[in-house]
Amino acid sequence: AAVVVSTLVTGMVMGVGIAGGYFFNVVLQHGTSGVFVESFRQFATLPDLYSSLLKGAIFGAIAAVVGSFKGLRAGGGPKGVGQAVNESVVITFLLLFTVNYAMSAVYLQLFPGQSA
Repeated sequence: AAVVVSTLVTGMVMGVGIAGGYFFNVVLQHGTSGVFVESFRQFATLPDLYSSLLKGAIFGAIAAVVGSFKGLRAGGGPKGVGQAVNESVVITFLLLFTVNYAMSAVYLQLFPGQSA
């Protein structure tokens, strides 16, 4: 469930970001929509979008596994639960940072000259 939700949220955030960029460029800066769409097509490729969705799915899986592992092994009452939450946040952050670095490195090897 976490993988599905994180992938959907990633896609939704990408859509809102694109719409926000369009609104800012076309409405607020009085740019043309054609220029925005063309520059977006040049800089954002399908592999970029697919890798973002894949990262979102993997990040959701990592957060779910770490949170579940720590949560199911919490003991010692409310203090133990609080400590387990703190530990799971720290471990998840470190894993996400490491996995993001590795996935970006692999992506840049597979698609040289692209953004990650």
